[in-house]
Amino acid sequence: GGLMSPEPVWEAVIRLAASDVLNLNDREHWRLKANKSKHIHQLAKQIARASRAPHLKRALLTVEIAFPDRKRRDPHNWMATVKPIVDGLVKAGVLPDDDAEHLLGPDLRRAPAVSEKNLGQSMYDFRLRLYDKEVQP
Repeated sequence: GGLMSPEPVWEAVIRLAASDVLNLNDREHWRLKANKSKHIHQLAKQIARASRAPHLKRALLTVEIAFPDRKRRDPHNWMATVKPIVDGLVKAGVLPDDDAEHLLGPDLRRAPAVSEKNLGQSMYDFRLRLYDKEVQP
């Protein structure tokens, strides 16, 4: 066996406008949240398919979030955005399910750098890194 390679088997960045991200503290209408969630889910699914993400049995997902500014933030509040990302990865066949048996994490961290604006608009970058954690016999 030997030690597993610490290299991610897949990496992708999902860039979202500030108006499209979901935060656990948001007090938005449920319908608006549902629409945003659907958009994020579709985007993650498309990116996974377009980048030929691997099909894994068990994986660790880390998500590094680049925020548009240096304000103090708790990355875990953006689990509301990461959940539909994970759902999109499952739909794309990257993982069989997002339960604890198949998915470790997602582990949310703050990126050291600030995200770049897009046409003057504040963006959030979600850098996904997937590590194969299938237990080798």
